[in-house]
Amino acid sequence: MKQTLLTSEQCRNLTKQIILSIEKRCRIIPLNSLRHSKYRLKYPVYITLEPEEDGIIASFDEIEAFSFADTESEAVDQLCEEIVRLYEELKEDEKNLGPLPEKWLHYLEEIVECR
Repeated sequence: MKQTLLTSEQCRNLTKQIILSIEKRCRIIPLNSLRHSKYRLKYPVYITLEPEEDGIIASFDEIEAFSFADTESEAVDQLCEEIVRLYEELKEDEKNLGPLPEKWLHYLEEIVECR
């Protein structure tokens, strides 16, 4: 079996094609606010918006949080609610968390603060 090595130009072109393909399917946008009176973000985080046949999926991969709604704005609002709900649940049960939820809580404590 013969191997073919790509030139650096071919690699750059392939990378551009992959990025364009992904951008057509989903968008990564900054989330600057949790849209909540009790909590705020210390700094922006990035979420993904992905169109589906009948709506939009908003996701925050760092904590595996997702929402689904008819519009981008509704999906982002619901994702913010999901982030706050998860943060509060993890804080309530802080002593009994497994490794993954504990990791999520530590991450959320880095980015979320009470007003």
